[in-house]
Amino acid sequence: MPVLRPTALAACLLAWPCLAVAAPAQSYAHEPVVMIDHGIICQVTPEGSREAPDTIMGAINLVGQNREMDITTRVVPAKTGISFGVKFTLLPGAGDRDVTVIVTHPPMGPEGITRETWVAPLAEGRNSLNLFTFEYPYELVTGEWIMAIEEGGERLMEQRFEVVSELAAPAVLSVCYGQDFVS
Repeated sequence: MPVLRPTALAACLLAWPCLAVAAPAQSYAHEPVVMIDHGIICQVTPEGSREAPDTIMGAINLVGQNREMDITTRVVPAKTGISFGVKFTLLPGAGDRDVTVIVTHPPMGPEGITRETWVAPLAEGRNSLNLFTFEYPYELVTGEWIMAIEEGGERLMEQRFEVVSELAAPAVLSVCYGQDFVS
């Protein structure tokens, strides 16, 4: 039976609290927000755009709110054309409201932007689909991405994603692009 030396045992005991802190936080939704799904939509056709000054592009694409996720996952390949995000709704009786969508990500673009926000109107009884679509090479940054919804400074929903290299997500690419991608 192996015996731990006192210094090794002490190091293990001291490291234990750090290991708990290093674990990734869980995704969540609080009332009045109800999470419907999260994941990837392989191809999105924008139905217009609107100004969003607190984003790198200064605008966001508008997409059909009734789309379903093609894949429910938190692992997203960094590939141009892939969209990922959250679909949610409000509990009955919550009323219509505006929320702030917050996307945090590793440093992106020449300025090293790490946070983008926009206001999204929510209508009671209707789904809200909020996505990030990889459109430009500078957006293809790997690491943890967080999509959150806030109202009046209170975080109502948070979904974490791990953006990985294309080769690290062959199953997703196979669903989106067929068997040709997985050879």
